[in-house]
Amino acid sequence: MQYCTACQKAIATIVVMDLSEGSVTGSQHVCAECAELLGVAPAKPPKLPSAMLEDLLGGFKPQKDSKGHSRETPQTECCPGCGMAPAVFRAKGRLGCPRCYTTFRTDLMPLLQRIHESQMHTGRLPSTMSQAPAPIDPQDLSDLRQKLEDAVRGERYEEAAELRDQLRRAELGEAAEGEESN
Repeated sequence: MQYCTACQKAIATIVVMDLSEGSVTGSQHVCAECAELLGVAPAKPPKLPSAMLEDLLGGFKPQKDSKGHSRETPQTECCPGCGMAPAVFRAKGRLGCPRCYTTFRTDLMPLLQRIHESQMHTGRLPSTMSQAPAPIDPQDLSDLRQKLEDAVRGERYEEAAELRDQLRRAELGEAAEGEESN
């Protein structure tokens, strides 16, 4: 434990090293307050402007009735995964764990609609690509395997590669279909 070399009162938590041509020529041990005065304090994380945070979380603002009274929907249920309360989410603007999405779903859906202009994730693939493949007859699989063996024996490697890919797609489609039926 070392005291601050600047004020000689607080415990030093920051070491400032003087470097010259790659070697340490001197060092100072300073406290956080003196480091701020010297201009060497670690950068503080930027805060979101309150207006921006309020705009993003506008769906969580208390609504007012016709008389101007606040009528906030009382949701006191905390997340069972991390224990986060709705008030903490409103203050931070972040959820604590994946279970928060299901716990706070009724409040999150209007917020997601406003931010992303949709409440459903559509993914990166077109809808035709995300459909399940058609079931393959086991006889077709054995025919593909036989054709693959013949192409390898005949040293027709391009044809063998295409057959191998077809066989893999067929087997994966069959495996995925088997998993869906379970």
